[in-house]
Amino acid sequence: MAQTVPITKIQYLVTIKGLDFYWETFSGLDDQAQTSDYSDGLGNRIYKLVGPRNLQDMTLEKSFDPLRDKVIIDWYRNYCDGVNASETISITPVRYCPKPEPIGAALILYGVKPIGLKGFEVDKKSSDISMLTLSIIADDYTYA
Repeated sequence: MAQTVPITKIQYLVTIKGLDFYWETFSGLDDQAQTSDYSDGLGNRIYKLVGPRNLQDMTLEKSFDPLRDKVIIDWYRNYCDGVNASETISITPVRYCPKPEPIGAALILYGVKPIGLKGFEVDKKSSDISMLTLSIIADDYTYA
């Protein structure tokens, strides 16, 4: 019998093609189908039909670096200004020793478009790290 070797949530490398940054958190994949109830008219049983599938909104988050992260904010602003080039995001399981080495198939999100940017929160009484959050949608994905 094959042994299962699960990995931890920290063992992923999340990158956006064309933007050279590591993202610290990814909300995960949530692919859901719409369903409808129907009766065949012959009995009292209700059946379900599975309809179109929908990828839910996702978020990426990283600690904010005011010098390096200008590229991310510019990319987001350009998209908002009508430069509608969608991107590809890869979520790859890795082993860090000392550089990331892939250890399996990667989740690849296609047709990624930004839908929200959150950051620049100010609290003069806090020593918490400032975070940058990017909300996205995707058209499709593969696991290969």
